[in-house]
Amino acid sequence: MTVARSKRTDVLFALIALLLFLVPAAINRSPILYPDSVGYFQAGKAATSAAHIPLSAHPTTVPGQSGPSAKMGIDTEDGVSDARSVYYGAAFALSWAVAGVWALPVLQALLCVLAIYAALGRMAPDAPRTLRWAVVAGIGLIGGAGIFATTVMPDVFAGLMILAVAMIAIYRATLTRTELLAWLALGVAAILFHKSHLLLALGMLAALFLLGLVTHRQRWASLGLIALLIVAGGLGQLAFGLAARHAGLTVYSPPFVMARLIGDRTAEKYLRETCPQTHYATCRFLPRMPMTENEFLWSGDGSAVSFATLSAAEKARICDEQWPIVLGTLRSHGLEQLGKSLTGVFRQIATVGVTEYGLMPRDALTTLLHPDIQAYHRSGIGHHTMPLRLISGLMLACYALGGVALVILAARVRGQPGGFQTLSAAHTRLFEATLLVVFAVLLNGAVCGAISGVFDRYQGRVAWLIPLFALAILMEVASSRRGAAA
Repeated sequence: MTVARSKRTDVLFALIALLLFLVPAAINRSPILYPDSVGYFQAGKAATSAAHIPLSAHPTTVPGQSGPSAKMGIDTEDGVSDARSVYYGAAFALSWAVAGVWALPVLQALLCVLAIYAALGRMAPDAPRTLRWAVVAGIGLIGGAGIFATTVMPDVFAGLMILAVAMIAIYRATLTRTELLAWLALGVAAILFHKSHLLLALGMLAALFLLGLVTHRQRWASLGLIALLIVAGGLGQLAFGLAARHAGLTVYSPPFVMARLIGDRTAEKYLRETCPQTHYATCRFLPRMPMTENEFLWSGDGSAVSFATLSAAEKARICDEQWPIVLGTLRSHGLEQLGKSLTGVFRQIATVGVTEYGLMPRDALTTLLHPDIQAYHRSGIGHHTMPLRLISGLMLACYALGGVALVILAARVRGQPGGFQTLSAAHTRLFEATLLVVFAVLLNGAVCGAISGVFDRYQGRVAWLIPLFALAILMEVASSRRGAAA
């Protein structure tokens, strides 16, 4: 096959894979919008407004806005929350301004197709190209990557960040300069798009260092590049807070850790014991407890009071109380909390799906997205016909089967004379990349299950990596056997 024909074939297969990634959105008759999608759009609108980039010829200020935050398109009563990345929000807002609500999901799907195929090219270079493209399409269609790619949320970038770090960590020496820069850019973007991705990257950096200690082969260049990636993303997150404060705005981070302890009821016990003496502002929530972490943070229905309904000054006070309450709870009820946290971790690791995407977005915060959200009510999710449970079941099956396959493959290699020492250099790299990714997937479950809460989309966003690496190993083993037989 000539080079030109090979490229045309790749383009054709890439388009087919892209279409299969878009199947969930086609079934829904719309890209998936989640309640948080509106928050990201608001954050993006604020960023573009601050940069004097108009999104529309029509006025974009929500009636009633005034004061310094109106200049950035942010509600004055709430202050500025860093819970929604302005970077992902800006990507959403700008792509929406150019080509509507479909623009960002299509770009995300295309990015997934290219990233997964590029990774397979390094992990299973001897496998037939058609087979690699088939794996890409399968991961998008039934593995779960497709529905996350076509949802206007940064969830898909958790898996892409793990993939990028694994490629840099293990395959750096084999990457071209263009590939290396692309993986670095993807990793930095993922960290800028969500704070939890920074924790995953830090965990993978530590795991890579420990892997080097075990194998007596430190990859110092890879460690340095991943550290650079983390620093760049972290500085980008800090830059937002500094810019907002420079504009005279109040910036706060929702007290996620304290909220989780309240949901676990250990913080409730601590507050009931200490509120008569400490007079924490958080004590005002005691009459409503027990309450879940989401009820504490976001519930604002009717006369219910939550963190989200408080003034900026009240939010700042509760944020200042977070760590004293968390530490006090751990001192008083540490063993109970440890048990509940471990339960949450194991539950989260085993909880995979997208049923949470059945929640409908609200458009009370913005006028620009109003037509899109109104149209979304006619989508499959709006009519409750979107098969989210079926999609979740397929994802869970792929995740479980991929995990079982990895365990069996590892056991077979270990059972051979010489064990892992007999692996070729290529197979050793693939084994180490798989080990790093499996660790990151488990770490994702640990972070979300212990700190945030148990929700199927949290583990679903990275679950597709398990069947991807299992298939990569199977393809590489089959290719090696064919080469040996020839």
